[in-house]
Amino acid sequence: MNKIGFKGKWEVVHCDVEGVEIDKEIIDNMVVNEGINYMLGAALHGDTPISAWYIAPWSTNTAVAATQTYAAPGNTEATGYNEAVRQEWTEGAAAAQSITNSVQATITATGALSIYGFGIVGGGSAPTTKGNVAGGGKLLSSGMFAGVKTLAAGETIKLTYTLSGTSS
Repeated sequence: MNKIGFKGKWEVVHCDVEGVEIDKEIIDNMVVNEGINYMLGAALHGDTPISAWYIAPWSTNTAVAATQTYAAPGNTEATGYNEAVRQEWTEGAAAAQSITNSVQATITATGALSIYGFGIVGGGSAPTTKGNVAGGGKLLSSGMFAGVKTLAAGETIKLTYTLSGTSS
């Protein structure tokens, strides 16, 4: 039987206020049903493409489930970072069954900030608004750390996200 599958991977670099790397972690994530339905609809059914995707850092620790959506992501989005809006996932061209952001996204903590994972969101009426779950957006994928990542004021997280597809 032939199958196609999608899998996301985050590379997360935690830096101190001077920009020195504290740690680096790679986490896998799940492409949720809403994300799969969106990709199929946009590629094969002519659904409206979403041209910009954004990073949603999770401030709660709820396991990822395929049924999670933009309106009900299962986690609360962290908003305690300096950047005024969600950071864009600026993807490069797809090649070798993968697509990744060509520009690393950065989140800077305004004070003590606990991050448990990240999601990729887009579309809807307010896709750049931190914490927004209304307006018809899409949750593409979500992933969680094994434990919490705690940042102090001025510390940053630099993010690279890669989405890969496989067939067998």
